[in-house]
Amino acid sequence: MAKGYSNVSYFRGGIPEWRYFNYPLTVGEKWQKVKVAKLPPRECRKMLKENNDIFLLDARSLDNGTLSREDLVFTMDNALLAGDYIKGALHCPLVFLEENLALIPKDRKIIVTDWIMKESIIAAKFLAMHGYEVLGILKGGTSRWQTEGLPLVHGQSGADRQLACQ
Repeated sequence: MAKGYSNVSYFRGGIPEWRYFNYPLTVGEKWQKVKVAKLPPRECRKMLKENNDIFLLDARSLDNGTLSREDLVFTMDNALLAGDYIKGALHCPLVFLEENLALIPKDRKIIVTDWIMKESIIAAKFLAMHGYEVLGILKGGTSRWQTEGLPLVHGQSGADRQLACQ
């Protein structure tokens, strides 16, 4: 006997395209009221340099190679991350955020980033709704940080590259 769903579909354009066609969408009022600042890369870098106590969270997804690993045990300080990252960032993919809230310090201010601002706004709002002090998200993500010539940590390629933040 087969288990799981057998007739699965998805909406190709996601929520933005759903909204474009004016299809009905329910958004929580509390969620709508949470405002998150978008910090330009140079302003964000200045904040990080001036305050060593800011917690920089990279909320981008795991790569396909990592997702296919059956033995993956996620921890923020030893996570596998696809792509370059900002020195000092700790990686917690959005999908693991709720189950790893205890690893995120409530006594520190937080800036959230990802690669191109797809996951960071959701992560920032989620953290704010759970009582964390979120200063904002990196406007344009790590991609814009890189475009503006700001330094990134370059790791090995592949699923065996570990994010080791110093």
